[in-house]
Amino acid sequence: MRKNHKAIITISSIALILSCIIGYNYSKNSNIVKESPLEETQGAGKTIKLANWNLQIFGDSKASKPEIMDFYRNTMDDYDIVFVQEIRDADGSAFVNLCSLLPEYDCKASSRAGRSWSKEQYGIIYKKGISIKEFKDYNPDIGDRWERPPIEVLFDVEGYEFRAYNIHIKPDDVVQELSNLEKIVSNQGNVILLGDLNADCNYYGPLNYTEFDSWNWEIEDGIDTTSTNTNCTYDRIILNEDAVGEYVSDGVYSTGITSDVSDHYLVWVELKVK
Repeated sequence: MRKNHKAIITISSIALILSCIIGYNYSKNSNIVKESPLEETQGAGKTIKLANWNLQIFGDSKASKPEIMDFYRNTMDDYDIVFVQEIRDADGSAFVNLCSLLPEYDCKASSRAGRSWSKEQYGIIYKKGISIKEFKDYNPDIGDRWERPPIEVLFDVEGYEFRAYNIHIKPDDVVQELSNLEKIVSNQGNVILLGDLNADCNYYGPLNYTEFDSWNWEIEDGIDTTSTNTNCTYDRIILNEDAVGEYVSDGVYSTGITSDVSDHYLVWVELKVK
Protein backbone atom coordinates (compact mmCIF):
# COMPACT_ATOMS: atom_id res chain seq x y z
CA MET A 1 0.00 0.00 0.00
CA ARG A 2 1.36 3.42 -0.94
CA LYS A 3 2.63 5.41 2.02
CA ASN A 4 1.43 8.88 2.94
CA HIS A 5 3.23 10.26 5.98
CA LYS A 6 0.85 13.23 6.10
CA ALA A 7 -2.08 10.90 6.79
CA ILE A 8 -0.42 9.31 9.82
CA ILE A 9 -1.66 11.25 12.85
CA THR A 10 -0.54 10.57 16.40
CA ILE A 11 -2.72 11.41 19.41
CA SER A 12 -0.27 14.08 20.52
CA SER A 13 -0.53 15.83 17.16
CA ILE A 14 -4.33 15.93 16.97
CA ALA A 15 -4.60 19.04 19.12
CA LEU A 16 -1.89 20.72 17.07
CA ILE A 17 -3.60 19.92 13.80
CA LEU A 18 -6.99 21.06 15.08
CA SER A 19 -5.43 24.33 16.13
CA CYS A 20 -4.14 24.99 12.62
CA ILE A 21 -6.18 25.86 9.58
CA ILE A 22 -4.84 23.77 6.78
CA GLY A 23 -6.79 24.10 3.55
CA TYR A 24 -6.72 22.74 0.04
CA ASN A 25 -7.80 24.79 -2.95
CA TYR A 26 -8.31 22.69 -6.04
CA SER A 27 -9.39 25.54 -8.34
CA LYS A 28 -7.60 25.60 -11.67
CA ASN A 29 -7.01 29.32 -11.22
CA SER A 30 -5.44 29.10 -7.78
CA ASN A 31 -2.35 27.74 -6.09
CA ILE A 32 -2.69 24.47 -4.25
CA VAL A 33 -0.57 24.74 -1.12
CA LYS A 34 -0.23 22.57 1.97
CA GLU A 35 1.59 24.13 4.89
CA SER A 36 3.27 21.99 7.54
CA PRO A 37 2.33 22.54 11.21
CA LEU A 38 6.04 22.14 12.00
CA GLU A 39 6.88 25.24 9.98
CA GLU A 40 4.17 27.28 11.69
CA THR A 41 4.72 26.21 15.30
CA GLN A 42 8.39 25.36 15.68
CA GLY A 43 10.03 27.08 12.74
CA ALA A 44 11.60 25.05 9.99
CA GLY A 45 14.86 26.97 10.00
CA LYS A 46 16.59 27.22 6.66
CA THR A 47 14.71 25.53 3.84
CA ILE A 48 14.99 24.99 0.10
CA LYS A 49 12.26 24.66 -2.49
CA LEU A 50 12.56 22.20 -5.38
CA ALA A 51 10.21 22.29 -8.34
CA ASN A 52 9.42 20.41 -11.51
CA TRP A 53 7.80 22.01 -14.53
CA ASN A 54 6.95 20.43 -17.87
CA LEU A 55 6.96 23.46 -20.19
CA GLN A 56 5.23 21.62 -23.09
CA ILE A 57 7.33 21.69 -26.25
CA PHE A 58 9.73 24.35 -25.03
CA GLY A 59 11.80 25.50 -27.96
CA ASP A 60 12.49 28.40 -30.30
CA SER A 61 8.83 29.38 -30.65
CA LYS A 62 8.23 29.97 -26.95
CA ALA A 63 11.72 31.37 -26.44
CA SER A 64 10.93 34.06 -29.02
CA LYS A 65 7.98 35.38 -27.01
CA PRO A 66 9.17 37.83 -24.33
CA GLU A 67 5.94 37.70 -22.34
CA ILE A 68 6.15 33.92 -21.95
CA MET A 69 9.85 33.98 -21.11
CA ASP A 70 9.25 36.71 -18.53
CA PHE A 71 6.53 34.59 -17.00
CA TYR A 72 8.87 31.59 -16.78
CA ARG A 73 11.55 33.74 -15.15
CA ASN A 74 9.20 35.40 -12.65
CA THR A 75 7.77 32.02 -11.67
CA MET A 76 11.00 30.05 -11.41
CA ASP A 77 12.89 32.58 -9.32
CA ASP A 78 10.71 31.71 -6.33
CA TYR A 79 12.43 28.32 -6.14
CA ASP A 80 15.95 27.19 -5.34
CA ILE A 81 16.06 24.30 -7.83
CA VAL A 82 13.81 23.83 -10.85
CA PHE A 83 13.79 20.80 -13.12
CA VAL A 84 12.56 21.79 -16.59
CA GLN A 85 11.02 19.17 -18.87
CA GLU A 86 10.15 18.96 -22.59
CA ILE A 87 13.03 21.06 -23.88
CA ARG A 88 12.62 20.30 -27.58
CA ASP A 89 14.81 22.55 -29.76
CA ALA A 90 17.68 20.75 -31.43
CA ASP A 91 20.39 23.32 -30.67
CA GLY A 92 19.43 23.89 -27.01
CA SER A 93 19.31 27.66 -27.45
CA ALA A 94 15.87 28.03 -25.83
CA PHE A 95 17.14 26.73 -22.51
CA VAL A 96 20.27 28.88 -22.76
CA ASN A 97 18.07 31.93 -23.33
CA LEU A 98 15.92 31.05 -20.35
CA CYS A 99 18.97 30.66 -18.14
CA SER A 100 20.29 34.05 -19.26
CA LEU A 101 17.20 35.61 -17.69
CA LEU A 102 18.13 34.10 -14.31
CA PRO A 103 21.62 35.44 -13.51
CA GLU A 104 21.41 34.27 -9.88
CA TYR A 105 21.20 30.66 -11.06
CA ASP A 106 23.44 28.08 -12.68
CA CYS A 107 22.09 25.70 -15.30
CA LYS A 108 22.75 22.21 -16.58
CA ALA A 109 21.07 20.22 -19.34
CA SER A 110 20.88 16.52 -20.12
CA SER A 111 21.47 14.90 -23.48
CA ARG A 112 18.63 14.77 -26.01
CA ALA A 113 16.54 11.61 -25.71
CA GLY A 114 13.65 9.92 -27.48
CA ARG A 115 12.99 6.95 -29.74
CA SER A 116 11.51 9.00 -32.58
CA TRP A 117 12.60 12.14 -34.38
CA SER A 118 11.12 14.11 -31.48
CA LYS A 119 13.82 14.47 -28.84
CA GLU A 120 13.69 16.05 -25.39
CA GLN A 121 16.13 17.29 -22.80
CA TYR A 122 15.88 17.82 -19.07
CA GLY A 123 17.18 21.09 -17.69
CA ILE A 124 18.22 22.00 -14.14
CA ILE A 125 18.12 25.60 -12.94
CA TYR A 126 19.67 25.96 -9.49
CA LYS A 127 20.72 28.91 -7.35
CA LYS A 128 24.36 29.85 -7.16
CA GLY A 129 25.82 28.42 -3.99
CA ILE A 130 24.11 25.07 -4.52
CA SER A 131 26.52 22.56 -5.99
CA ILE A 132 26.03 19.44 -8.08
CA LYS A 133 28.40 16.79 -6.74
CA GLU A 134 27.30 14.01 -9.10
CA PHE A 135 25.36 13.99 -12.36
CA LYS A 136 24.34 10.84 -14.19
CA ASP A 137 22.49 10.83 -17.51
CA TYR A 138 20.97 7.40 -18.21
CA ASN A 139 20.69 8.24 -21.90
CA PRO A 140 21.56 6.33 -24.01
CA ASP A 141 20.15 3.30 -22.26
CA ILE A 142 21.36 -0.01 -23.66
CA GLY A 143 18.29 -1.77 -22.30
CA ASP A 144 15.89 0.73 -23.93
CA ARG A 145 13.90 0.83 -20.67
CA TRP A 146 12.49 4.33 -21.07
CA GLU A 147 11.41 6.61 -23.90
CA ARG A 148 13.27 9.41 -22.13
CA PRO A 149 15.79 7.93 -19.67
CA PRO A 150 16.09 9.68 -16.30
CA ILE A 151 18.82 11.84 -14.89
CA GLU A 152 20.23 11.42 -11.39
CA VAL A 153 21.69 14.38 -9.51
CA LEU A 154 23.41 14.61 -6.12
CA PHE A 155 23.02 18.13 -4.72
CA ASP A 156 24.93 19.76 -1.88
CA VAL A 157 23.33 22.70 -0.07
CA GLU A 158 25.74 23.97 2.57
CA GLY A 159 26.62 20.43 3.56
CA TYR A 160 23.10 19.03 3.25
CA GLU A 161 23.06 16.41 0.51
CA PHE A 162 20.17 14.85 -1.32
CA ARG A 163 19.80 12.80 -4.47
CA ALA A 164 17.14 13.64 -7.06
CA TYR A 165 15.87 11.61 -10.02
CA ASN A 166 14.02 13.39 -12.79
CA ILE A 167 12.06 11.72 -15.58
CA HIS A 168 9.29 12.39 -18.09
CA ILE A 169 7.54 9.04 -18.39
CA LYS A 170 5.92 7.87 -21.61
CA PRO A 171 2.13 8.02 -21.15
CA ASP A 172 1.43 4.65 -22.76
CA ASP A 173 4.09 2.81 -20.74
CA VAL A 174 3.79 4.22 -17.22
CA VAL A 175 3.69 0.92 -15.33
CA GLN A 176 6.75 -0.55 -17.04
CA GLU A 177 8.79 2.65 -16.97
CA LEU A 178 8.02 3.25 -13.28
CA SER A 179 8.94 -0.36 -12.52
CA ASN A 180 12.23 0.03 -14.39
CA LEU A 181 12.90 3.27 -12.54
CA GLU A 182 12.29 1.65 -9.16
CA LYS A 183 14.98 -0.92 -9.96
CA ILE A 184 17.71 1.68 -10.43
CA VAL A 185 16.75 4.32 -7.87
CA SER A 186 18.84 4.37 -4.70
CA ASN A 187 17.01 4.38 -1.38
CA GLN A 188 20.05 5.42 0.66
CA GLY A 189 20.16 8.89 2.20
CA ASN A 190 17.75 11.66 1.22
CA VAL A 191 16.20 10.74 -2.12
CA ILE A 192 13.60 12.58 -4.20
CA LEU A 193 11.88 11.46 -7.38
CA LEU A 194 10.08 14.16 -9.34
CA GLY A 195 8.74 14.75 -12.81
CA ASP A 196 5.86 14.38 -15.20
CA LEU A 197 5.19 10.73 -14.44
CA ASN A 198 1.80 10.59 -16.19
CA ALA A 199 0.82 8.58 -13.11
CA ASP A 200 -2.95 9.06 -13.17
CA CYS A 201 -6.19 8.90 -15.16
CA ASN A 202 -6.17 6.59 -18.21
CA TYR A 203 -2.42 6.06 -18.05
CA TYR A 204 -2.05 4.75 -14.52
CA GLY A 205 -4.40 3.70 -11.72
CA PRO A 206 -2.36 4.54 -8.59
CA LEU A 207 -4.44 2.25 -6.36
CA ASN A 208 -4.01 -0.71 -8.70
CA TYR A 209 -0.22 -0.79 -8.91
CA THR A 210 2.65 -1.11 -6.45
CA GLU A 211 5.50 0.97 -7.89
CA PHE A 212 7.17 3.04 -5.13
CA ASP A 213 4.45 1.99 -2.68
CA SER A 214 6.88 2.16 0.24
CA TRP A 215 7.71 5.78 -0.65
CA ASN A 216 5.78 8.94 0.20
CA TRP A 217 3.80 10.55 -2.63
CA GLU A 218 3.60 14.26 -1.75
CA ILE A 219 1.50 15.45 -4.70
CA GLU A 220 -1.45 13.27 -3.82
CA ASP A 221 -4.08 11.61 -5.98
CA GLY A 222 -6.94 13.93 -6.84
CA ILE A 223 -4.88 17.10 -7.17
CA ASP A 224 -5.01 18.46 -10.71
CA THR A 225 -1.59 19.33 -12.14
CA THR A 226 -2.79 20.23 -15.64
CA SER A 227 -3.90 23.53 -17.15
CA THR A 228 -6.17 21.83 -19.69
CA ASN A 229 -9.68 20.41 -19.28
CA THR A 230 -8.28 17.20 -17.82
CA ASN A 231 -8.33 16.63 -14.07
CA CYS A 232 -5.28 14.45 -13.52
CA THR A 233 -2.33 14.20 -11.14
CA TYR A 234 0.29 13.61 -13.79
CA ASP A 235 3.13 15.50 -12.10
CA ARG A 236 4.49 13.94 -8.92
CA ILE A 237 7.05 14.38 -6.16
CA ILE A 238 7.98 11.23 -4.23
CA LEU A 239 10.23 11.11 -1.14
CA ASN A 240 11.93 8.21 0.58
CA GLU A 241 11.76 7.92 4.37
CA ASP A 242 14.99 9.84 4.98
CA ALA A 243 13.86 12.81 2.87
CA VAL A 244 10.49 12.84 4.65
CA GLY A 245 12.40 13.76 7.80
CA GLU A 246 13.16 17.14 6.18
CA TYR A 247 9.70 17.67 4.69
CA VAL A 248 8.06 21.06 5.34
CA SER A 249 5.38 21.61 2.68
CA ASP A 250 4.47 21.03 -0.95
CA GLY A 251 2.08 22.35 -3.53
CA VAL A 252 1.04 23.01 -7.10
CA TYR A 253 1.59 26.48 -8.56
CA SER A 254 -1.06 27.38 -11.12
CA THR A 255 -1.56 31.16 -11.08
CA GLY A 256 -1.33 32.57 -14.60
CA ILE A 257 -0.39 29.24 -16.19
CA THR A 258 -2.56 29.08 -19.28
CA SER A 259 -2.37 26.71 -22.21
CA ASP A 260 -0.09 29.22 -23.97
CA VAL A 261 2.43 28.82 -21.16
CA SER A 262 2.15 25.05 -20.65
CA ASP A 263 -0.37 22.26 -20.30
CA HIS A 264 1.20 21.47 -16.90
CA TYR A 265 1.35 23.36 -13.64
CA LEU A 266 4.54 23.61 -11.61
CA VAL A 267 4.82 21.22 -8.65
CA TRP A 268 7.11 21.89 -5.70
CA VAL A 269 8.29 20.62 -2.32
CA GLU A 270 10.02 22.47 0.52
CA LEU A 271 12.64 20.72 2.64
CA LYS A 272 14.59 21.70 5.74
CA VAL A 273 18.33 22.06 5.25
CA LYS A 274 19.97 20.20 8.12
